[in-house]
Amino acid sequence: MSVRALLAAVAAALLSVACSSGDIADVAGGDVDTEIQYSGALGQYRGIVYVPGSVDPKRAVPLLVVLHGANTTAEQQRAANLFDPVARREGFIVMYPDHETDSQLGLHPLQAWRFWDPLEMQRGVGDSQAISELTRQVMDGWNVDRERVYLAGMSAGGWMTSIMGATYPDIYAAIGVAEGGGYAIGLAGFSQPLGGTLLPPQVTATLARAAMGANARVVPVINFQGSADTAAPPATGAQLVQQWLMTNNLVVSGGLSAPFPLAPSETVSYTPGGERHPYAVDIYRDAQGCRVLEQVRIEGMEHFWPGGSDDPKLKGFTDPLAPNAAEMTWAFLRRFRLSDTAPPCTEAAP
Repeated sequence: MSVRALLAAVAAALLSVACSSGDIADVAGGDVDTEIQYSGALGQYRGIVYVPGSVDPKRAVPLLVVLHGANTTAEQQRAANLFDPVARREGFIVMYPDHETDSQLGLHPLQAWRFWDPLEMQRGVGDSQAISELTRQVMDGWNVDRERVYLAGMSAGGWMTSIMGATYPDIYAAIGVAEGGGYAIGLAGFSQPLGGTLLPPQVTATLARAAMGANARVVPVINFQGSADTAAPPATGAQLVQQWLMTNNLVVSGGLSAPFPLAPSETVSYTPGGERHPYAVDIYRDAQGCRVLEQVRIEGMEHFWPGGSDDPKLKGFTDPLAPNAAEMTWAFLRRFRLSDTAPPCTEAAP
């Protein structure tokens, strides 16, 4: 048996938490940064935890976990996506997971989460296990509202976010994906840009429902899709939308097409003017008019985080001419609580 196969076979048994919280550092405005760590059979992991000074330690607050894209670090994704200012204003905690460099083992080529590996598409193995354990460390170490833990990811982090939504629906109340894809789309392998057409959503929806197991529940999703993206093209975004609608239908009814409609209930178009990209938001609602999914289609955007920093040093990561995905993601995610996404209304009470 190869070393990799051996590691995979015993991963679930060997995973263990290294609950070192690192040194806490105060930053501007009373904010706090700290680093947590996790050690598993498939590598070392860490997470940057940002606690805004606006957070009241006596009150349980939401947690947002943000997964970086390929060829990107947690620090770069954090600087690019601008979730921190939203967290400071709205009063929630953000955690940015990362995998340590492991060039000798080659477990994370291109610094990408292992969304393409079938082993990673199940609960309790590798990256998915590590992300969940880092999330639990924050939930246990701070006053986190366990009903309002969310996950968002860019590119490879977006594909991984779909995996986490299917394998850990008991942790994450709702998820956000930017320029990524649905659950199990990584099975397309090197044909990734064609994955949306190679893998029918009926198939991946059924696989996602199976991955949920006894923890199955409706998972609300917001997705951002650039029309000029060649790494995660529009067909991939369309596949994600259909897969998650069908998965949620399977959870509720056992069928693929109901109760959540597979066509948008409403489409709202925006033309910001100037050089900014026009975009449209497809809104999918349940029978009570409550949101279950949003698809943001951005004209002319390539494979970038929408909006975000306009720092020239980060121009390879963001498209400042696109709508602000951090603001739009939070506006969507905050609508949902872990226990309240079942029909008749998927949104939490105000």
